[in-house]
Amino acid sequence: MIAFRYTKTDGAEYISHLDLLRHIDRTLRRAGIEVNYSQGFNKHPRIFMGNPLALGVRSVSEYCTIDCGFSGDFKEAFDGHSPDGVKCLAWKAVQNNPNFAQSIKACRYETEGLNSFDPEEILYQKEITLTDMRGRTLDIRPRICGIERTEGRLAFTLCCGENNLRPDLFCNFLSEKFGGAPTYIMKTASFGDSVF
Repeated sequence: MIAFRYTKTDGAEYISHLDLLRHIDRTLRRAGIEVNYSQGFNKHPRIFMGNPLALGVRSVSEYCTIDCGFSGDFKEAFDGHSPDGVKCLAWKAVQNNPNFAQSIKACRYETEGLNSFDPEEILYQKEITLTDMRGRTLDIRPRICGIERTEGRLAFTLCCGENNLRPDLFCNFLSEKFGGAPTYIMKTASFGDSVF
């Protein structure tokens, strides 16, 4: 198996999660990397991706595992056949699937364009409620791990996985509360047991 970290930038941030899975599958086929298939009647390639990223959010910290026996330079083979914006940053051979969808617990993002505010104003609150895209009311405060402002950028770390907080919803909340609008949102790091 090969686990790799890749980008989702330069227009690729507008590719949906399922379409990205198809792009990766096609890239591997073009590169001559034979992926093992599942058993059963409806066989599918054993490609295991991390949690979906909100549409329009860029990333330099996406993770994926493929079940294959490839022994060459994976980065060179993948990047030589991948679409713009989806490029391998690092890779390693693994014995077992690291299950990035479960093992990544938090992600760091950065953005620009929101009006300045004191991060402590958010971090000292015991409860922050907002309505998600399904109309549910959520207390998002436990899902906010940290906020800091550096050189005009706002960096924030949010929980993901079971306690996921979408970065676009969080930026919308900040925009409504303090004004301004994010010009972009970029995932810069992922935190968990199996990241590299």
